[in-house]
Amino acid sequence: MINNLRALADAVGMGATAGDGRDLLVRQRDVEGPLHLDRVSADRLELVHVDAAGIVAVRSCVIEELVLDHCSADAILVTNSRIGRLTVRNAPVNCEISITESTASVIDVHSCGPLKVTNVRVGESMQIAAVRGGVRLKGLRTAALAVRSQATSGRRGRPDVHLEHVRVTESLVFDDLWLASLTLRDIDATSVELRRVRLDSPLTGVGVHCRDFLRINGMVVPGEAGCLEESDVQGVVEVKGVRRIVAAVPRQRPAGAAARTAPGPPPPAGSMAPPEPLELTLRSSTVRRVRVTAEDDAPLVVGLDNSVVTEALSMPSGPARFRLAGDSTVQEVDLGNAVFRRSSQVNGFLERVFTRVTANSLEAVRTTLARQRRTAEADELYYRIRQREASQTPWLRRLVGHGLLGGVFGWGVRARNPARALVCGILATAVALRLSGAPPGLGSQRLTDLSAAGKSLVFACALWLNVGVGAPSEAKTYDWTAVAVCFTIGGIVFTTLTVGIVIRKLVR
Repeated sequence: MINNLRALADAVGMGATAGDGRDLLVRQRDVEGPLHLDRVSADRLELVHVDAAGIVAVRSCVIEELVLDHCSADAILVTNSRIGRLTVRNAPVNCEISITESTASVIDVHSCGPLKVTNVRVGESMQIAAVRGGVRLKGLRTAALAVRSQATSGRRGRPDVHLEHVRVTESLVFDDLWLASLTLRDIDATSVELRRVRLDSPLTGVGVHCRDFLRINGMVVPGEAGCLEESDVQGVVEVKGVRRIVAAVPRQRPAGAAARTAPGPPPPAGSMAPPEPLELTLRSSTVRRVRVTAEDDAPLVVGLDNSVVTEALSMPSGPARFRLAGDSTVQEVDLGNAVFRRSSQVNGFLERVFTRVTANSLEAVRTTLARQRRTAEADELYYRIRQREASQTPWLRRLVGHGLLGGVFGWGVRARNPARALVCGILATAVALRLSGAPPGLGSQRLTDLSAAGKSLVFACALWLNVGVGAPSEAKTYDWTAVAVCFTIGGIVFTTLTVGIVIRKLVR
């Protein structure tokens, strides 16, 4: 155990160079046993090419700058210390670096093996570059955190990165990495950004809280993009350029094997199936705005499952879509120049933005139209929502809702439906009167008599729109009056409903 610089210099011998008593440089020395620094106070301590037969431990030390460069040991441990700038470079792959229960202004770890950081406070920034082993950060507090680049390749060189209970007051960046997995749990940061990150397993995030934005750009993933659960992004969630891992090219078979296999017919031109879209899911989360951009050969779906978008879903670019599931709600949808006056226009927009037409997607668009005072188009969406809900009920309620309330009465928002029903009722009544020849006073029984047909039409209008006014004398009996009352009730209902819908539209 060494508790001062002079003792350390004596322990390592001539390879140690002391400065003014507060600085020490140890270069190219072999230590026959573990190297323990306990309660050391120094301005600068630098160990370069030091090989220790055991661990290198720094405990309860106060050092302005600590540099460990090309140090070979079973493990490097920094615990319960206060360090101004901590730099660890070029440690062996089998040397685990552990930093626990300490404070520092800057931590820089470059080209090292497995790294474990627990309950550490960093005043300015922490950077992990040229990753060669797994990274596990837990209970870290820092202003900025960056995990950049990778020094190894191949399946064994793909580390796992796990962050848990990490607080970053500024930016959290992952850049130019190929990882076996990336797990984010209980992360609080101003911004989180993934740039050119390749994953062998889907992204996993639980409790990710961003005060500014969450940006995923150029990520390469397997069958699924990943899932963020119980997260909160007060700014923009931006997803761009997410692609699927390209399958390896199959090996060429021997010539004999190829000869024994009869070649099949070539596939027809244009028969290649389009690639299945990747999906990034936001589950039980709250975000302000979502922007999605996909390339032509890499379709992407951003799913919202029981999530809330407090501001808007931006118009997706390329073959990108949104999927609304569960009780997801969207405050507003970017409509662009879309018009929603016909069913084809509604379906075309929904298919352009969402994976399929659902009650949630219809309600999101209807709410947006209502907020923009586009009442006629909002009514069209309301009608489609109610029709869709009615079509999913049992057959009797479906018949009443979908057929009567929707098809005939138009759910109180379509004036043409009750007006059309009234006109059809009048024409059907006129035809029935003409074919039955009742009452006799309407004229000749010949079907080709246009004058008699006109009288039947006028009498049908009298039955639907008033009680017996203008009817022939043969129809002024108690029986015909009762029939006229029944028709008039229906006529009043249809007329009142049509006029009410029109007046409501004019007043708004």
